[in-house]
Amino acid sequence: MDIINEFSCEMCGQCCQNDWQVTMDEESYNRNYQLFLKNGKEEEFSKIFIPIAGKQKLGEYAYIRKKSKGGCWFLEENHLCRLQEEAGHSHLDTVCQTFPRYPMNTSRGRELTLSFSCPAVVKLASRVRPLEIIRSLKEPIIVHANQEVVHVYPEQRFSYHPLRYYFELEHHFIDLLQYRMITIDERIQRLKETIEKILHLPQDDTFSQKLNEIIYANYDSLDQKDDVMEPVNYCTPDILIENFFMNFVFKKPFYLYGLQSGMQLLDSMWKQIKNTRTSDPTISTEMERISTVIMNLEFQYSHNRSVLLNPVFFPNL
Repeated sequence: MDIINEFSCEMCGQCCQNDWQVTMDEESYNRNYQLFLKNGKEEEFSKIFIPIAGKQKLGEYAYIRKKSKGGCWFLEENHLCRLQEEAGHSHLDTVCQTFPRYPMNTSRGRELTLSFSCPAVVKLASRVRPLEIIRSLKEPIIVHANQEVVHVYPEQRFSYHPLRYYFELEHHFIDLLQYRMITIDERIQRLKETIEKILHLPQDDTFSQKLNEIIYANYDSLDQKDDVMEPVNYCTPDILIENFFMNFVFKKPFYLYGLQSGMQLLDSMWKQIKNTRTSDPTISTEMERISTVIMNLEFQYSHNRSVLLNPVFFPNL
């Protein structure tokens, strides 16, 4: 995503105070043990770095204890990280080195975007110009293999599976979401209808051809619209919502959860955003309300995925 090149940490400290658990692999755990041992702080180490009991997920061996007020143990009053100041950025665990960057391993190369749970990212996305996917032979940041969040290899699906054509679908879904001649509601509805048609395609040798027919029919239908969009020179709430959804689709939820569940997730986010636009009187402007709900939704999806099982946030999943 093109905003990767523009991102710069504003040191607001918000990511170090969120309600999430920062985990690390065994290598990071041992690296920190050696650092604290060298500095004569073994007692502090055993108090802060807590091995995860029971069955562990890949790359999650221990977590960092939080302070009583909820912030990371190493977050100082000036919003700087004491651990980074003492040992450098490369010493940090994978989560802290990477955030808010969102690296993905795919068959067309490594893909990178940013998390909208970071206020600095939302500021970057609050622009009139649509977000763009750019291609480069040079990566903007160094990402190690164990830092990738998802793995996407559509060619491993069988011939009649919609996700075998995932990259084509992702491109088309983004085109639909960025079509500003119609409302966000209409774009979401068009996306729903498209997915419904795809899910009902026959599982035979005509699958690829009929999938293309659906996509081309959408483009033909949109091209026939005579509406002219009035130009704006500032980011509207609808544009910010569009940029959020576009980035969300680029993060591969339709590949991870399937077309139907991915659509349910996106639709649930849209309903929560719409509710926020007419409520929450404690925030002064609509852009502020939209920014707040987007950061919250992104946090729930990207950093607390267990919330996907909670029907209060994402019903029907």
